[in-house]
Amino acid sequence: MIDLTDLAGYPLKFDEETCGVSFGPTMRRPGYSTRELDALRPVLLDADCAGPDVIYWMYRDCGMPEHAALGEARGLRYDISTFRGVMLGREPMKTSGHYHPEIPGTRVAWPEVYEVLSGEALYVMQKLSDFGAGPEEAVVEDVIVARVRAGEKIIMPAGYGHVTINTLDRPLLMSNWVSNRFASFYGSTEACRGFAWYLAEEGGELTWQPNPHYARGVPEIRFAQVHAVPELGLTWDEPMYAACARAPEQFAFINDPASFEELMWRNLEIE
Repeated sequence: MIDLTDLAGYPLKFDEETCGVSFGPTMRRPGYSTRELDALRPVLLDADCAGPDVIYWMYRDCGMPEHAALGEARGLRYDISTFRGVMLGREPMKTSGHYHPEIPGTRVAWPEVYEVLSGEALYVMQKLSDFGAGPEEAVVEDVIVARVRAGEKIIMPAGYGHVTINTLDRPLLMSNWVSNRFASFYGSTEACRGFAWYLAEEGGELTWQPNPHYARGVPEIRFAQVHAVPELGLTWDEPMYAACARAPEQFAFINDPASFEELMWRNLEIE
């Protein structure tokens, strides 16, 4: 196991052989679920591919007992997820992809912020005119892709669905802060057989290929780099968990994105 305590901000060890995690005795016991290959098949380019039964593991509402008020008073939830470093047919491992609903009484959806703790990830962020639309009606307004390395953080902008891709041949471990006031939406992603672009192997290289199931076509990908936003508690030299525990007011954007829109977009620099 590798010890990630310094990077995570709480006792955490990660077994790269099994994708297992050890939180240490002082952590609250989180909720736990898995995503199986069969559940991912509707969004894969090669839906009949072979692979391990379980592709990734999700631990919900993690944290130290003394920080429980972050959920109760601030409406925040801290999760971690571990992912295999495997190919699923021609695609490197990816998540199923989902969208967040709009905050009641507004036209703004809840955002989310991720931190890579081990490995590196590609995040695909996609905006639809209607995230409930099927493949014949769906209009993809924007697609942004950013690579994030260990210690770096990335905000999933309000209104953008997102997919995580592990392009390495070793496991990925990441964490997130998100509001505990909603449930994610998966339906249109499965109906369209994934997001607008597949990252898939062709001629021995990974290349971006448009998803033909979007009948109205797809826009070109905008590639981005991530930048620290100290005003939102996002720096590369402090764990995201510790930053929120120290100054939870800096993470108010998670439940009130409309008030922090300009600051949130400073996290992404479009190339």
